[in-house]
Amino acid sequence: MTSGATVSLHGVWGSSPSDVFAVGDYGFILHYNGSAWSAMASGTTNWLYGIWGSSSSDVFAVGDWGFILHYDGSVWSAMATGATVSLHGVWGSSPSDVFAVGDYGFILHYKGSAWSAMTTGATVTLHGVWGSSPSDVFAVGDWGTILHYDGSTWSTMSSSTTNGLSGVWGSSPSNVFAVGYNGQILHYDGSTWSTMSSSTTNGLSGVWGSPPSNVFAVGDWGTILHYGSAWSAMSSSTTNGLSGVWGSSPSNVFAVGAGGTILHYDGSTWSAMSSGTTNLLSGVWGSSLSNVFAVGYNGQILHYDGSAWSAMSSGTTNLLSGVWGSSPSNVFAVGAGGTILHYDGSAWSAMSSGTTNGLSGVWGSPPSNVFAVGGTILHYNGSTWSTMSSSTTNLLSGVWGSPPSNVFAVGYNGQILHYDGSTWSTMSSSNTAWLLGVWVSSPSDVFAVGAGGTILHYDGSAWSAMSSSNTNDLRGVYGSSPSDVFAVGAGGTILHY
Repeated sequence: MTSGATVSLHGVWGSSPSDVFAVGDYGFILHYNGSAWSAMASGTTNWLYGIWGSSSSDVFAVGDWGFILHYDGSVWSAMATGATVSLHGVWGSSPSDVFAVGDYGFILHYKGSAWSAMTTGATVTLHGVWGSSPSDVFAVGDWGTILHYDGSTWSTMSSSTTNGLSGVWGSSPSNVFAVGYNGQILHYDGSTWSTMSSSTTNGLSGVWGSPPSNVFAVGDWGTILHYGSAWSAMSSSTTNGLSGVWGSSPSNVFAVGAGGTILHYDGSTWSAMSSGTTNLLSGVWGSSLSNVFAVGYNGQILHYDGSAWSAMSSGTTNLLSGVWGSSPSNVFAVGAGGTILHYDGSAWSAMSSGTTNGLSGVWGSPPSNVFAVGGTILHYNGSTWSTMSSSTTNLLSGVWGSPPSNVFAVGYNGQILHYDGSTWSTMSSSNTAWLLGVWVSSPSDVFAVGAGGTILHYDGSAWSAMSSSNTNDLRGVYGSSPSDVFAVGAGGTILHY
């Protein structure tokens, strides 16, 4: 990105994608509004090394000679600290609980009205600070120093390294990372620090992640390291093609497919369930462990009550491709010939769709904002279905969103559409594979799967290909969290991320 700055920048923090601050030499502060960076008046020429805030109107920047600036949403102003040593890092748990660390083991604490020095017992320079709560704070520095604050006192932790540590970040009290000189990366599991392999000897200066399995470390010579899980094959014990997947938790996942196949994952292994049908099953969704629906060929609808699957009367022989609901008494199934069925908790009934185009996927939020896709896009407003303008003639296979104004639809020839609450627009996927399924954990964490083992990921700004180590068509994708995602497909393929 073009910053317009010619000085070194040392720290960055943001409250949102359109509210990011960067600080550096000579009191330089930049602000990013989502489209461009611009310089802010800081009122100082002191070098600034670290920045953190609790909101867009409560931001702290620290630097040389004990200098601390505060931003109230309109202007930066200097704060009285009583310190004369350089401060390198800042972090807080709230506007009235902020820590700043610096030279000679110096730590300042802000309780909402004034900064005061804390007793640390350390004499080395501290470069970084982060915590999971007011009583679980870590500070790192030279010679492998790691300090921990329990809410009352700072104590030294064993790091088993003498490399200087420059940055620290974690997702929880038992998942903390520290980085530093010579490519040093340490991990804390809640009881001990251990060394992780980084495959570099370049100095690392910062670390941050979201979620726990998506962590980045940056450093010298443009070094960027990424830590996370990867897609790996799971044993399904079947060679039948799998078309749909859904789960209520990491230890309760269902996959459905050819020949009436239904598999269940308990968190450790997949096992076959008796479905009572040999019809192809295309989609699966549930509101809880004891209320799961599967749909498929010849109008097949199955229901699982927590103990067994049983057939339901659908009133149609059309192929049903997708199923989704907002509650146990508000479930939609879609399929061939524009078929839309609704379940009110007692019986399935046909709805007027106004189309004869085949429908492949359905999703909504809330009950009066439901989308169905296929050879068209339909929207349900709580009373009637109507056709939406989509700007594509490609067949669409899947739809999912979060929240209601952030919906994705995928389909033939790498087609990806995005709905912002008012209009559908085309997104660049840089892919021509037929995309068959999509799942959204957040607006900046979206997965799409398709032909030839294709898996694409959207990070909020662009779609990129992920390595699946698989060439089988993938037809369905679903996750319980950003770090627990399943993709299913041809030949009994099940991948886990």
